[in-house]
Amino acid sequence: MRYIQEVMTDSLRVLYVLFFILILVSCEQRIRDHDGVVLAEVGSHVLLLSDVKKDIPEEVYAQDSLRIIINYKNNWINRKLKVMEASRLGLDQNSAVQHRIRQATESILVDAFNEAVYLEMKDEHVSLSEAQSYYESNKDKFILAEKYVQYRHVMAASLADAQNARNALLRGRSWTSIAEQYSVYPQQAIRTSRQFWPLSTAAMQYEALNNFLQVIGVTEISPIRRIGDHYHFVQLMDSREAGNHPQVDWIIDQISDWLMLERRRKQLRAMEQSLLLRAQANNELKIFDVNTPEQEIEIVTDSL
Repeated sequence: MRYIQEVMTDSLRVLYVLFFILILVSCEQRIRDHDGVVLAEVGSHVLLLSDVKKDIPEEVYAQDSLRIIINYKNNWINRKLKVMEASRLGLDQNSAVQHRIRQATESILVDAFNEAVYLEMKDEHVSLSEAQSYYESNKDKFILAEKYVQYRHVMAASLADAQNARNALLRGRSWTSIAEQYSVYPQQAIRTSRQFWPLSTAAMQYEALNNFLQVIGVTEISPIRRIGDHYHFVQLMDSREAGNHPQVDWIIDQISDWLMLERRRKQLRAMEQSLLLRAQANNELKIFDVNTPEQEIEIVTDSL
């Protein structure tokens, strides 16, 4: 009997220990669930570092995180203090303020509804043939506003490499093999050379190269220029003057995006019409003649 009591006592001790561990784990889990460095507290409001990271784009945050955190924290504190003081003064009960709050709430809900309608179409894509067909049917709408150029750009690590690459081009050697052998970033050079670019933005990060593209003729190669730690030159391969039609592959992505946007707009208009009809069927909508508001003459559906 005593043995059983001892066993039970030991078991209870184990259970107590397990129960205590579970409490600790639960607390630790809650801490992890709400993990974040506290930056400030105003009344019952708490600002966490994670809140700042959620609101600030990652690329912006990475540029100067400390300055951004300090500015965000100061603005947050200032805003919360003003909100608390406005409530203390009863401004939140002011009729004009209430009207603005209702308008802001409605705007947010309308935006949320529109986004929900758009998200229903997120898996639908514009086919390549559909975009090409639209381009052919509306070709007159697509006119180049400026000159476009296709060019090759060699960025070499040394003057000798740049000279060898330039001489190889003059001898007619394969561009791909030249880029792979002499260019610091061969794949980027090859990709760039396959596209047409607006002259104003072609090699725009290198002003000297852009200036060369403004004046050299097709197939001509510019002089070599040292820019930073590398040696550069460009070769103009083709050009398309302003006023001409662009090639369809230049703008196929923009056409696809525009057609997708039009689909979403049509879907939204259809949904708005559906809401209107449903409200009328449920006697939730009455529209009155604006010319005689005092008589509240209801407009029938056929007049819409």
